[in-house]
Amino acid sequence: MPTLLVKNMPEDLMRELRRLKVELGCKTWVELLQKLVRLRLRDVVVIEGEDLEEMREAVDEFLELRKLQ
Repeated sequence: MPTLLVKNMPEDLMRELRRLKVELGCKTWVELLQKLVRLRLRDVVVIEGEDLEEMREAVDEFLELRKLQ
């Protein structure tokens, strides 16, 4: 069976991968890779950073408008 070696991975990326491994219920890194590949095939959209913050602000503004009615 082939082996995959990843070098020079940033620590923040490793933390994110560990988090995903737990969230997706994967026992091994191979399971995580399989799930990520399969999810990607279903056109998963990842929203992060500035886009995520803008979406949160928009939702908050929408909820404030609902309170005014």
